[in-house]
Amino acid sequence: MGEPGTLIKFGLQKHLLQLQEEGLLYMNNLPYFWGIEDGELRGDPFDCNARIERGPKIGLTLPDGKEVFMEGTWTLRMPPSEPDKINLFCMYALRPLAEGSFPVDAKNLRFGEHALVLINRNEFMLRIESVVKSQRIKAQAGLVEYVDDCYKGELGPFRKLTKFSYQSEWRLVCLDGPGGPREIRIGSIRDISAIIRSDEVNKEIRVDFEDFGQNAEPDRP
Repeated sequence: MGEPGTLIKFGLQKHLLQLQEEGLLYMNNLPYFWGIEDGELRGDPFDCNARIERGPKIGLTLPDGKEVFMEGTWTLRMPPSEPDKINLFCMYALRPLAEGSFPVDAKNLRFGEHALVLINRNEFMLRIESVVKSQRIKAQAGLVEYVDDCYKGELGPFRKLTKFSYQSEWRLVCLDGPGGPREIRIGSIRDISAIIRSDEVNKEIRVDFEDFGQNAEPDRP
């Protein structure tokens, strides 16, 4: 995330306090997200699929010459290998230079009544990197790219359909997991975070472009 901005985790207060006090990154695996039916909040049957293929209506000419069509189109999801061993940790990426990222879409408030806001997102990422490396966890992190809802082709863990774009997601993807939820602890992040009510995010966060320009220091990747 080599641009101005920060990361926000929406959720229940008790979970956010664990994240703040212990640095607990609680990571569900892919089958969990595939199986949720919650109106396109956490549930996404396309998440991390290797590829999506789509096709048009299928027609059939009967012996009497009449042409009929099968109802609807078809969609084929090609899952990655060992999806139960792929775990995800997701946060909202507040990116002032990206259209639609701020103010935060109110749909995100459905994740929980509180929000943990990172004051130093680069330090947060460095702490994750240090723990992941020390524990030899295969992991990738980055922003999600949103593609058309009718998209077909390669997908992977960092592409999602446009209907989820309101989530403006940054995610950590860990491989070779235990086959269920995974927990990674990076230590307290109380010094680099604050917890506020979700409905106060757009009131309390101020984006100031006044000093952004020639004097801005380059952001670490």
